[in-house]
Amino acid sequence: MKKLFSLLLVTLMLLSLAACGGSAEPDPNCGLYEAESASMGSISVDIKTLFEDGFSIELNAGGRAKFNYEGKSYSMKWTLEGDAFSAKGGGAELFGTLSDGVMELENVLDSGINLTLVNKDYQASSAA
Repeated sequence: MKKLFSLLLVTLMLLSLAACGGSAEPDPNCGLYEAESASMGSISVDIKTLFEDGFSIELNAGGRAKFNYEGKSYSMKWTLEGDAFSAKGGGAELFGTLSDGVMELENVLDSGINLTLVNKDYQASSAA
């Protein structure tokens, strides 16, 4: 009888965990954002000149991110309050806005450079 009760209890616990796990909506802001344009004041700057190996940020669920810069990858934590975006980690802090698959970063790495990064997957999914 104890074995039957234990088996029933375990089954109920597993069912309750499964019911909670599938209810969360995926965050539409998650994905890979790649630098498309840069400016310093009113002057446009070529991305490849600034970042030969590219500049990207991959936003993942749970506030985790991967920042790719100068051929290296750094782990970060990101937050979004309204459209105010911030990410911190790997010795860097990034601030700006994020809306509709477009990230605008200001004064990137204290360089005076503003970047526009685009999540092409977001753009494609919103057009469909």
